[in-house]
Amino acid sequence: MSTGADALTDLDDEQLAAVVVALGGKRFQARQVAHWLWKHGVEDFDDMRNVPQRLRDALRQRHRLRNSRLRAADLAADGTEKLLIELPGETDAPDTVECVIIPDGERTTLCISTQVGCPVGCVFCASGMFGVRRNLTSGEIAEQVLVARARLPAGRRLTNLVVMGMGEPMLNLDALLPALRRIHDPDGINLGARRITVSTSGYPRQMERFSEADPSYNLAVSLHAADDELRRELVPTASHSVAEIVDAASRYFGRKGREVTYEVVLLRGRNDRRIDAQALVDRLRQTPCTVNLIPWNPVEEIVATRDLARPDDHRVDAFAALLRQGGLNVTVRRQRGADRSAACGQLRLREA
Repeated sequence: MSTGADALTDLDDEQLAAVVVALGGKRFQARQVAHWLWKHGVEDFDDMRNVPQRLRDALRQRHRLRNSRLRAADLAADGTEKLLIELPGETDAPDTVECVIIPDGERTTLCISTQVGCPVGCVFCASGMFGVRRNLTSGEIAEQVLVARARLPAGRRLTNLVVMGMGEPMLNLDALLPALRRIHDPDGINLGARRITVSTSGYPRQMERFSEADPSYNLAVSLHAADDELRRELVPTASHSVAEIVDAASRYFGRKGREVTYEVVLLRGRNDRRIDAQALVDRLRQTPCTVNLIPWNPVEEIVATRDLARPDDHRVDAFAALLRQGGLNVTVRRQRGADRSAACGQLRLREA
């Protein structure tokens, strides 16, 4: 159920033009409104200085600028900042999602969400502990960029976007694709498509549809294990085999020419063994790809109920070495925001 139809951020250019014309304005004034919304990120109609007051007042009477507001922020010592975004809920209680700003030298990455909660239910992830409440609208997805951008200090800008926060992006493509077009739009947020990555736990039919998107974005697949039985233990809702998922990702590469990244959240003694490394090598060595290893960020609520632990750096490095020896390109994501609510979904749990 969509709860944000009255927000201007949920309207595409044609819909916004129709609204403006219906209120007595001109089509070019719709472009001005969109410019203020996305280029400048205004939070008040009165900040749209070149839009006639009469049109601003008429828009204000019928629409909100945005759906979202910043409810809480958690800044780590390394500069990573997790934001809790409040949205209209289907009941009187508001919904919340998270996004994360990750500065790293000249690079600043923003991780955004696509659903309130998550239906996938990975055993190590806080986002899906209470299932999924609803999809975000296209405006709610893109607004996270506006909220995060306003948090940046002078001289720093967003350089990269990853859609791998709360939710499964492939299960909300109807809202995600318009949101990405707005984020990419040179007259809007203006982030290059090559700097945008969408991460999925693996839905081949939806991945096929995603491969038809224009412009072309980067694809990451949360694989976690190359063995079907082990993967189902880690991702209980997995309905497709590893072979089906890898085949779909390979077709994406064939169509787009963009190398796919496979993400593996490493859990001590569960999927960081030599046998697990060999299974990944056997499955992926014929596929142009990069394997991104992510040592698990422990979640207090999960540690208390499930036998999961983070591998130490020695185990992670040894696992990476085995993959490289097998001919795979490997990166290791080192923990960020470790002194705060580092894992996805933790801040939302804590503020609930």
